[in-house]
Amino acid sequence: MKRIQRLWLVLIALLIPLLVVTGCSQADVTKVVQQAASYSIDTKQTNAEGHADIYMLDIGQGDAILLKIGDEYSMIDTGDIEHRENIVAQLKTMGVTKLKNVIITHPHADHMGGFLAITKAFPIEHIYDDGIDVDNNMYKTYERWIEKNKIPRSTLKQGDVVDFGHGAVFVVYAPWEDRMMDKNGSLDLNNNSIVGKFIFGKFSMLFTGDAEGQEEKRLIKEQNSKLFARVLKVGHHGSRTSSSEDFLKSVKPESALISSGLYNKYGHPHDATLRRLQEDNIAIYRTDTMGRIHISTDGNEWQISTER
Repeated sequence: MKRIQRLWLVLIALLIPLLVVTGCSQADVTKVVQQAASYSIDTKQTNAEGHADIYMLDIGQGDAILLKIGDEYSMIDTGDIEHRENIVAQLKTMGVTKLKNVIITHPHADHMGGFLAITKAFPIEHIYDDGIDVDNNMYKTYERWIEKNKIPRSTLKQGDVVDFGHGAVFVVYAPWEDRMMDKNGSLDLNNNSIVGKFIFGKFSMLFTGDAEGQEEKRLIKEQNSKLFARVLKVGHHGSRTSSSEDFLKSVKPESALISSGLYNKYGHPHDATLRRLQEDNIAIYRTDTMGRIHISTDGNEWQISTER
């Protein structure tokens, strides 16, 4: 998508002298330049081709979301280490043989722990992450495996776009070049989560990783209504520190999906978060009580179903 923007600018640069020679006014030239400068991804709608399916896998405490666009599969997060065999088994049952894109929202074990098992089971065309290094064996293994197998890897930052094909895009709103720090001056992994909107036709879903209040506030300040999405992947498994009232007002989702383990030790999802969602009349779907969650869409209409 960035390449398309650059091509537009090059084309305009070539057209400007021609416009002047042919007698176009300065106002005409200015209008063309402004149109080129404003060219960007439409964050409300794309030209969808075919069908898309989104599955929030039931893998206990963690995030693992499978996307099927046309006949190609991608993932956003890969679950925890302890559930890796279950995740691989589910993916095989669902017909996955390879993955086009894998996006790791941040380097916590319950989001990237299943990566090694998944990449051993299925070829991966491209890896995206937030570029934050973590000094532990899981992360070092992650990096070694990518390097050993020469898997293309990119860091996502605000303004980037991942093209899933068939009219499906992932528009990145966070993290930023300047990293979020915690109160002790250390990198805050949750608040540097990749946050982005998946758009397919009229359907949209905001993915938030483990973003908490600090990241949400900046997103509201910078994006506000651009955060609007039909569906919200609730941040940090429904923690009370995420999904603030102001954030929900910006996103305005019709439905909210929560990935958490049954009777998990963190108490996710918290009652306060569920109450905020209910007060805004947002339909709640959660893996701990409903199992795998499936969104099916042709880009015009969409349906949400659950395993139980």
